[in-house]
Amino acid sequence: METYDSPRIEDDATPANVSYVFKEEEQIAQIWSAQDRVEHQRSVREITDRITGLHQDIERLRAQTDAIWERFITLTLERILSERLREFLDGMEAELQELDQRLVGTDCEIDRLRGRVQERRRGLEEKIAVLEPLAHRTSAQNHIGMMLSRVEGLEAYLLGKKDVTPEAYEMHYKRHTTAPGDLLYLRVRLLTTRIAIIASNRSRYLHELDAVLVALLPEVERVKLDVATLLTRADCIRDLSRYWLAYLDIAQTTHSEA
Repeated sequence: METYDSPRIEDDATPANVSYVFKEEEQIAQIWSAQDRVEHQRSVREITDRITGLHQDIERLRAQTDAIWERFITLTLERILSERLREFLDGMEAELQELDQRLVGTDCEIDRLRGRVQERRRGLEEKIAVLEPLAHRTSAQNHIGMMLSRVEGLEAYLLGKKDVTPEAYEMHYKRHTTAPGDLLYLRVRLLTTRIAIIASNRSRYLHELDAVLVALLPEVERVKLDVATLLTRADCIRDLSRYWLAYLDIAQTTHSEA
């Protein structure tokens, strides 16, 4: 996004300064438009809905994993006694492959969702990076102080007051400053102060939106951990299956040698 350097507002303001601050106002309007707000709200709503959906998916996957585990630990011995263990383990492997596909698919979706949150955060950070210099270019208090000084001098000049500060005398009498120049100066200062206030408020608002996104990340990580736990359980079943298959091979070899 294009940015502009802060304008130098000298004692004698110029129409170029007014044009410059109008460009900054337009820039701020483009940083966070109504369309941006709607798009952000839609994106966050979709992310939160998908997190809820992932929790539901995890519960179904956990139920499937529990069922496989229960069948494995309760039927393995029975299949050994009935000499049908290899057939049982082959069927179990097919179920584990289907479970793995679902778990890996869910894990990849979690990664995509996490990436989407990070991408949304980066977009906000880019906008905040443009707003911050405008918001903190100079304090509103400094601007107000400068404007009050100019108003004081302008008032003294227009009303013919002599009891003015040396600064006001230097500005309005010795230098013969004209009222139009002072009014233009005040106009530019007021516009610049307004821009700083708008930029500050908008930056704070975008920081709040970013905080909402940050709060979603731990929930995404919890879902990620749940999937990792289920993948570990599936691997455990598979490792035990390999153990029993090795046992069958050893037993068959021993039987043949006998």
